[in-house]
Amino acid sequence: MSAWEVVESMGRGLNIGNTLSAPTEGNWAPIIYEQYFIDVANAGFSNVRIPADFFGSRTSGITSNWSANPNTSNQYNGSIADFSVNPSYLNRVETVVDWSLNQGLYTVIDFHGAQLKSEFLDTFNASNTDVYTSPSSAKRAADLMKFKSIWIQIANRFVNHPEQLIFEVVNEPYFEVSAAEMNALNAMIIEAIRSTGGNNSTRSIIITGGTSTSYQAPTTIGDQVLNSDPYLIASFHYYQPFNFTASSREQYTNYTWGSNADKNTINNHFNSVRQWSEANNIPVTLGEFAADNADGINYETGVSGAFNGPENASRVEYHRYLAEQAINRGFSFSAWCAGNKSTKSIHLRTDNPQINNVISGTWVEDVKEALLADGDWPECYGPSSADIIKNPDFECGYSNNWSLSVQGNAAATFSAATASVFSGSTAARVDVTSSQNYNRVLLSNVVYEEDLSDKKLTVGCYVRAFQPGISFRLRFKSQVNGTTTYVPSEIFQLSTNFQYYEFEYEAPQGTSSVQLQALLGADVGTYILDNFSIQVEDTSLGLSSYGPLPKLILFPNPVKDFLFFKSDLNINNVKLYNILGELVFEKKRPNQIYIGQFSKGLYFIKAEFDNGIEITNKFIID
Repeated sequence: MSAWEVVESMGRGLNIGNTLSAPTEGNWAPIIYEQYFIDVANAGFSNVRIPADFFGSRTSGITSNWSANPNTSNQYNGSIADFSVNPSYLNRVETVVDWSLNQGLYTVIDFHGAQLKSEFLDTFNASNTDVYTSPSSAKRAADLMKFKSIWIQIANRFVNHPEQLIFEVVNEPYFEVSAAEMNALNAMIIEAIRSTGGNNSTRSIIITGGTSTSYQAPTTIGDQVLNSDPYLIASFHYYQPFNFTASSREQYTNYTWGSNADKNTINNHFNSVRQWSEANNIPVTLGEFAADNADGINYETGVSGAFNGPENASRVEYHRYLAEQAINRGFSFSAWCAGNKSTKSIHLRTDNPQINNVISGTWVEDVKEALLADGDWPECYGPSSADIIKNPDFECGYSNNWSLSVQGNAAATFSAATASVFSGSTAARVDVTSSQNYNRVLLSNVVYEEDLSDKKLTVGCYVRAFQPGISFRLRFKSQVNGTTTYVPSEIFQLSTNFQYYEFEYEAPQGTSSVQLQALLGADVGTYILDNFSIQVEDTSLGLSSYGPLPKLILFPNPVKDFLFFKSDLNINNVKLYNILGELVFEKKRPNQIYIGQFSKGLYFIKAEFDNGIEITNKFIID
């Protein structure tokens, strides 16, 4: 499964907070039992995030004997083998994970806890003067080795578990770890997990960035990390506004939430995450969100909080609205719940037979139902930045990735056509009420910014008019060697029935971007456009591809030994050609290929994708 498919399948879920992340299970929340996962699955949730700490007594091997001073890293001579995760604890984690998977729940192992923070994350922040270690110190090298060793042991234990198990590198590092340090940490752990092979070669890994918090956390993940692996999922947490979500504490005193302004803030923040996700071709999960219990109630004792807490209706609406808006944007979510005696409760942990809550019930029912109530997974979901024409059939909304520009003395409007479509439920409708020249009314798709040198683009579409005798043209607006160029099609005469029209464009060397436009300004009338398609032919080698052009990234380039691939679609097969066009190597479903046996020089990779599309890229063996 792709990471996008995993996120969609994760859907709605919960955290088992304060359980395996406590120094000892049972200290902060009840010991977990299998019934918990039965309850969660039966309620209709589809994922569980399991915060678990592996520091403290759970992993042997110390790092405090190494110098924390600058420029001492060359003194460190330890190894992965210096650290050992307690097998009994790994057994317990595996038992809990298997309980979850056995209920059909997507399951996240999230490295998370107070001892992780005090022993590792806090050492990155210079303001923590009692524990800070210099980045160039021997102790920093030892701490990183310990963190890597733990993850390798986790990965080895779960190497044969199914793809429904997901690894999360670390919880909320950004309070202590910089963006640059987090990029290095992500890269190190991704490589460590992949090195264990088996199902871990393609297992989804959840990552976040450093420095920036909340909804901005993913935006600091570096391109080198994002482009290094096709099975990554970005995560953010959301507890804003704290004055409401944490209002059982004395310093926070806003007990109501749900105004239009409150919801617009959520919309704006979530929209920025979605825009980042689409721009960077990586799916997103909302790993935590919640508001304190109504009136600060403790479900174990039945006692309200000393400093009050959210009004119940506001708490319910906060959970409902965030869940709805996450799902509407294609974010899976795991709401935070830390059990019956925490400040944020959803499941009351009656799975544990020792529990005897004063307030009865398995769930905080109105909050549970709110999380499951609303939201529709978007039809426009998945990697899109590689599409030359985005939203080609208008089914994701007539104005999604399309815009109308009217100039001069022309006048026109843009709307959805639902009664007259070629296929599906929506087409684009443009009503021209005052005409001038073709280019005075432009229906434009978004700009596609990739090197299209030596590509022949053949675009097709179905168009009709309400009136006979009117016409239109297609056009590509391109950037070629820094200069804007316009190449129009012939004039197409329209019928009152849908007809297919096709336009062929050969992109010259130096083409860095293209934008498809329909020119509709020459005649007064109503135009209906639907079902755009594109065929791409690589004229340099005579290799064709059909449909949206995938993004294929080869790295490093130039390369000496292993050449790695990243794409937004699954690669079915690759063929390697030398500069003479001779086939010298072929491999099925590669993530990488070893090319050290070939002579230095220029080569071509032809990649065939699962949907039949073919793309050719160049690389150099150094």
